[in-house]
Amino acid sequence: MQAGFIVNPVAGLGGPAALKGSDGAAAARALAAGWVPQAGSRAATAVAGLSGIEWLTAGGAMGADVLAAAGQPHRMVWAADGATTGESTAAAARAMAAAGAELIVFAGGDGTARDLLGAGVPVLGVPAGVKMHSGVFATSPAAARALLAGLRPGFACDLAEIIDRDVDGQMHLFGTLPSPLGVQRQPAKASGQGSDALLAGAIAGLARELAAEPLVVIGPGATMLALKQALGSAGTLLGCDVFAHGRLIAADADARVLAALPAAGARLVLGVIGGQGFLIGRGNQMIPPGLLAAARLTVLAGAGKLALLPGGRLLADSGDAALDARLAGPLPVITGPRRRMMMMLEPA
Repeated sequence: MQAGFIVNPVAGLGGPAALKGSDGAAAARALAAGWVPQAGSRAATAVAGLSGIEWLTAGGAMGADVLAAAGQPHRMVWAADGATTGESTAAAARAMAAAGAELIVFAGGDGTARDLLGAGVPVLGVPAGVKMHSGVFATSPAAARALLAGLRPGFACDLAEIIDRDVDGQMHLFGTLPSPLGVQRQPAKASGQGSDALLAGAIAGLARELAAEPLVVIGPGATMLALKQALGSAGTLLGCDVFAHGRLIAADADARVLAALPAAGARLVLGVIGGQGFLIGRGNQMIPPGLLAAARLTVLAGAGKLALLPGGRLLADSGDAALDARLAGPLPVITGPRRRMMMMLEPA
């Protein structure tokens, strides 16, 4: 089988840097601040050990470097002239489709998926961006590898929604792309799941409890924003905020700020992504491994959201397989005043 392979070299840079994305100037800001790209290493995990695929790729960091390092047979059919952009991704995809690619595998995020809307062939995303709300992504690089290993010519596809979120937190549907069927793929993020009176009570009760805590880190998302506001802060919708005894001490903190906290004494509060079940690794890449490993974790989500999750599970894709395995297991989720729902947290 012939397949295209594209890496967005700057995908995901904005996550640890708390920049909400990696498009345009955000990537340049992250690189200037010394943040290190991770898309190549996640792409390498997705293709490691695969056989039976002739890869058509772009030159250098956009694909050929990763495939060469992985010992994968490949042919370069396109090369960027200077710095890469979204149009570079689109042009590379067109060249691969013209050269006979039956599938395009890409490492990036929702912005990269949008660039592929005119590709003309099915696509499969290796999650390497900040948000990954779209339905074309595998749940993790390892899951992408497993899906690819089982593909045969004439593989079945369905249409996956391409969704992206703007800097104000609003989600937009940009179109659909065919993507290979497989349990390794994630659903698109669900939105607008309605009000939950019990959850509102849980937010108020948890806010009172957290006001007595010496150090609390609250993650991104609408439910987390409501909790931050219950503590008396305007809060950051798409970022992590740090509180001490109910007082905001660091807004929209990046990975360096969070890594400097005394993790063993901290409490970490996270929400769940509706429709997908991700607890870790989607939109909250600014939370460093040390904090994930050592902080006391509290999860808050509506019972209705949890009931609709595929497989009834929560997912972790921290980028550290050993940490994901360590965190796995039964996890109580606060759904209302004095109400808990036990969920299984699994590596994605």
